[in-house]
Amino acid sequence: MSTRSTIGYETADGGYVGVYCHFDGYPSNIGPSLHEMLHADVVIMVEKALRRGGMRCLNGPGEFEVYNERSEREHWLHDAWPERNEDYAYRKCLDGRVEYIDSSDTVWEWKPKG
Repeated sequence: MSTRSTIGYETADGGYVGVYCHFDGYPSNIGPSLHEMLHADVVIMVEKALRRGGMRCLNGPGEFEVYNERSEREHWLHDAWPERNEDYAYRKCLDGRVEYIDSSDTVWEWKPKG
């Protein structure tokens, strides 16, 4: 069974660009990776994933498996925050914070433990 998510970033105009990620989308997996990454690195990762057909899973900061290389970018693009169809939606904010939305439609800020 998969924990589906959308992983994205906040744009300069307050918008959102995200990509579908099929596996391991729970906060304890995605949160630490996005927390360690710079906003610019998340932008590069998401845009690369969109060009390569979405993410199968995020294995660590900037390390992801391709979901389907033959897919069109628009098929995997999510461009609205906080709307979501997946179990979780993540956003790397311009100020470096990581926010996410869960199944209760509550917006949370991910913070490392300790």
